[in-house]
Amino acid sequence: MANANRAPVCRSCWRAFPGALAAALGLAIGPVPAGADLLPMWTVRGATNEVHLLGSIHFLKPGRDVLPPAVLAAYDDAGALVMELDLDDLDPLAAQATMQQLGVDPRGRTLEALLGPRDYAAASARATAAGLDLAPLAGVEPWLAALLVSQLQLARLGYDASAGVEQQLVALAARDGKEITGLETLDEQLGALDELPPSVQSAFLLQTLEDAATMDEQVEAIVRAWRRGDSQALATEFLDGLRGQPTLYRRLVVDRNRAWVRQLEGLLDDRRDYLVVVGTLHLVGPDSVIAMLERGGRRPQQAHD
Repeated sequence: MANANRAPVCRSCWRAFPGALAAALGLAIGPVPAGADLLPMWTVRGATNEVHLLGSIHFLKPGRDVLPPAVLAAYDDAGALVMELDLDDLDPLAAQATMQQLGVDPRGRTLEALLGPRDYAAASARATAAGLDLAPLAGVEPWLAALLVSQLQLARLGYDASAGVEQQLVALAARDGKEITGLETLDEQLGALDELPPSVQSAFLLQTLEDAATMDEQVEAIVRAWRRGDSQALATEFLDGLRGQPTLYRRLVVDRNRAWVRQLEGLLDDRRDYLVVVGTLHLVGPDSVIAMLERGGRRPQQAHD
């Protein structure tokens, strides 16, 4: 029976799922004309096709951050799009049910009970410092509380998933009738968080609440680095919060990247060109998709305007 104190689960908070967070080392960047601006996009050549790998920012400010011409050219060139999730076929009601199933404790325990007295007190103090209230999140597990905190804070700052990179491309694909497929299912994506040990979930929430107080500056720095295609700055921005959370890093970054690379190798055996869109930080650092492809003998080249 549902706990009467459970907070409603937001249908779209999966969009805040943390993308890749990796160290800034060992990127393969090809020759770039003098004065050209790099982009958060790489091209990998197969025997008969090209796969463009675009780093996404899931939340952007409406009307401010439009897709660069080179990204639109890669979209035009692609016969199909591949994203973390198959967004054009995602059923909102089914997504809501998945969030409800995974995001609340099956024994009806509250967020306070799951965190324990010490961590809940710390979480409450950090929430207050960020101008947030934990009471509406009383009925969700710590990992989902972390996602909701991120989403609520981004919304307060004017960022919107409907303006993010994926949704801009979904709109173009709907207009043009282009196929979109996913690298993983919503169950797989959220399950990676739900299966985290309790201590890791608590640390994830506490770090998210700490970051929430300075999220405006952090996100602006990330978006600036994204516009420049500055892989090292992007990796540094996101790596800081993961340095002390190796389990979270492995489960959400390394393991998923390995699974995706296997699928990308299949795409590189195809004849169609593809545009693959994943969180930007899945594409930077020594454990990134780019680094794994390079170690497998591929030669990703970073795009530029």
